[in-house]
Amino acid sequence: MFGDRAVDLIRDLTRDSNDPMPPYCHELVDKVIDEMNELNQQIQQFVQSNDETIERTSEEYRHQLVVTQIRFSALLWNKRCLLSYHYNRVERLKRLRWQLGSALPQDITKNLSQAEMGIDLTLHQKPPKRLYIQVRCNTEYGDFELDDGTSVVLSKDSMVRTIHFMS
Repeated sequence: MFGDRAVDLIRDLTRDSNDPMPPYCHELVDKVIDEMNELNQQIQQFVQSNDETIERTSEEYRHQLVVTQIRFSALLWNKRCLLSYHYNRVERLKRLRWQLGSALPQDITKNLSQAEMGIDLTLHQKPPKRLYIQVRCNTEYGDFELDDGTSVVLSKDSMVRTIHFMS
């Protein structure tokens, strides 16, 4: 059934709550991503085949629309579970780095994925010197909404002054 593997990822994290860093589940993560790709492909097939082959008022169209909505919900569910799984692991890694320093013991590093090994938590330890930065637009972009909700028009060679957000 859709989403079962994603739920298994979350269960795996809660099962090993006493373990400071449970092993990364490469196989399960890959299976969830494969399921998401399959769902996305099925959704795309419905959207692309929905030219004029089926009349929009027919019962068959409504049935396919409901099935597509279920697939899309399953896709979003899998995405949320994957994000939750990785967010939880990053938070555990952060906690371990603060407790143990930059050099982690071997029993913890063997449970990390390659991407987790490359996370540098010492980056951006100092706050920015200025709250605002100036940004020059190199190409014509048009309306752009900033993180704080304000909207700016980005035209070629225009300058925008905005709050500095660390990435």
